[in-house]
Amino acid sequence: MFLSVRPLSRDVEQQNKTVVMLLGMHRSGTSSAAGTLVRLGAAAPRHLIAPNPGNERGFWESGVIMDLNDAILAAGGSDWRDWRKFNLDAIGCEEGDALRARAKASLAEEFGDAGLAVMKDPRMCRLMPFWRPAFDEAKWSVRAVLPIRSPLEVAWSLNCRDGLRLAYGCLLWLRHVLDAEAETRGMARAILDWPEFLDDRRSSLTRISEQLGLVWPRWHERALAEVDQFVSADLRRHRAGEADLRTHPAVNDFVRQTYAAMTDLVRDPEDGCVLRTLDDLRAGFETASAIFDCPMRDVDQEVSRIRSQAAAEIDVLDAMAVAAQRFDKVSEQRERIVKRLKRRDLTADMHIDADDTNAVELGGARINRARLADGNAEFVLRLAGRDLGVGPGVDIGIDADRDFDGTAFARGDFREEFE
Repeated sequence: MFLSVRPLSRDVEQQNKTVVMLLGMHRSGTSSAAGTLVRLGAAAPRHLIAPNPGNERGFWESGVIMDLNDAILAAGGSDWRDWRKFNLDAIGCEEGDALRARAKASLAEEFGDAGLAVMKDPRMCRLMPFWRPAFDEAKWSVRAVLPIRSPLEVAWSLNCRDGLRLAYGCLLWLRHVLDAEAETRGMARAILDWPEFLDDRRSSLTRISEQLGLVWPRWHERALAEVDQFVSADLRRHRAGEADLRTHPAVNDFVRQTYAAMTDLVRDPEDGCVLRTLDDLRAGFETASAIFDCPMRDVDQEVSRIRSQAAAEIDVLDAMAVAAQRFDKVSEQRERIVKRLKRRDLTADMHIDADDTNAVELGGARINRARLADGNAEFVLRLAGRDLGVGPGVDIGIDADRDFDGTAFARGDFREEFE
């Protein structure tokens, strides 16, 4: 009733190129699952997102395809934080054609002629209606792995990484999981219980291989040892028990029941009874979404307005801070100038010291090298010979343009004129 599922065409199934899609919510173990499949022989994208402190072992995700998915979401008036169902029809025809051409080129750029590739981006959970025709056109056979992790653990992780409220994180989890489950029906797929995978990797990988109908190219002890070094229980930094899921206020009934149903699909991804339960949950969620969509959009717009206003006020405060810093610098410069002008008044009180090694001989006498500074214009200090008792007077000149701070005078670069 809310599905857009159709089996892959026979000619595509007969192709030798296969892509394993990791379709899981953010913070659900998709990176560790993708990195594991790479160690078992699947080709990784050529342009990987670099690891960071929040994911030190790597994302195993294409930056090219992630950017494209962001563009697809934006074209439909959405983004990765949107809990609503993505509306592919909101994309105009011309823009849609350009995005599909870009998708085909991205697949060729990232995977080339790889026989078995692994592709991962949590955004794909909501974008499979866009990507399935692209895989068909590129002649790729698609297999899906859906990693499942406790919605409360996901919400805690999102709160730490992105600051999202727990209830909102659970809502995002619900949208991604329900959409991924619906869009992979009729496709070879496996549901990966991520905590179970961390505890018993070999059993989980064996079951996935059987459910997907694939043989991992590097299924041997050396590769499995590499997997054991790559995957460890400490990847699970947040742990929620059954009691937490039952009692935590951020976990609503839709979320709780969907998680239980998805874990039931681990052993049999096509269990009809479980699928009907998921259909009912999906229908209820879409009904509630339709009811709350408009008021929540109003709230989102108001929040955006407040954030824009706050950003503008922050810019004003930043400009004021810069202006204050400039004023302080001007004040400091003014103080330095005042001090220099005051030092000029002290030059009249010059003393001659016969023992001063910095003295300059004046025709048999010595005059102290006083640092005379005048920041405004050239001035002349005339020392009368009779006052010094050493003979004729001396003109000592300072060029303000050349020696504003008196440094030239300190070097002894002044002129002497004997009359």
